Amino acid sequence: MRKSLALTLSAGLLVALAGCSGAPAAPDCSKVTPSGGASSIVTADGAMGADPAATFPFPLVVEKAQASVLTEGEGDPIGIGGTIAGSYTIYDGESGQPAGATQATALVVSEGLPTGLRNALLCSTAGQRTVVVLPNDEATQIVAGAPGSIVMVFDISAAFPQAADGTTQPAQSGFPAVVHAADGRPGVTIGSQTAPDEAKSALLKKGDGAEIATGDTVVVQSTAVSYSTREVTSSTWEEGTPGVWTMTEDTAAASAGQPAGISEFLVGQTVGSEVIAVVPDGSGSATAYVIDIVGVLPAS
Repeated sequence: MRKSLALTLSAGLLVALAGCSGAPAAPDCSKVTPSGGASSIVTADGAMGADPAATFPFPLVVEKAQASVLTEGEGDPIGIGGTIAGSYTIYDGESGQPAGATQATALVVSEGLPTGLRNALLCSTAGQRTVVVLPNDEATQIVAGAPGSIVMVFDISAAFPQAADGTTQPAQSGFPAVVHAADGRPGVTIGSQTAPDEAKSALLKKGDGAEIATGDTVVVQSTAVSYSTREVTSSTWEEGTPGVWTMTEDTAAASAGQPAGISEFLVGQTVGSEVIAVVPDGSGSATAYVIDIVGVLPAS
């Protein structure tokens, strides 16, 4: 079997507005892919985050997706649009053999995934091990040429929601107005404000998670709006993949898609917070960034 890597967002590491505010609604876990006779007979006794050493009677064939949680996690479930970080291993349901080595991944639980897989991961939590058995019509979307069903074992080291879920803070003058859709997506209105001469930031939501430190690798949602055009110039929400930014003291250094110098506005904040930062560009304009801090990747 030839394994498709379309599932992996980054191999080896990983992944109309309403005027409402506050934390996004809790995810609907009633749609989670149900357990069944096939998924419940899969065992996986290997170490978490390594080869799970899954075994099962074969051939293992299903007509509809099944999923069973082998190890319970902890924390809040992520819901649609959330991201899991960890690893997965694929097995051929016909032969019981691995279809390749264990792969590290960060995966967005999006509408673009096969339905059974998406719903199997819909309410994942950190520390969870889940086995998913997919029928052939979904298996071929993951493994090109799969002759039958496949078995996937996911070890989830971290799970991040789609948006910051902290407590809304009082608005501060001198910053663009921000409203949120039901899923937490921000809309930014600069209005008639002129671009500031100095960089500044304000807290829009206050999270109760871990404090961000220099050197952390942070998972964020980010929207950037230009003061010159009043238009969005970049958005992880539109791209469908959260940013993975490294917090550094070097103002010129940045991860892919990370604005230079943005770390100074995020270090010291907490997971679950949303920050607005306005950064001049030196030519009379500026960019407003609305950044949701949704998590910190575990150290390698």
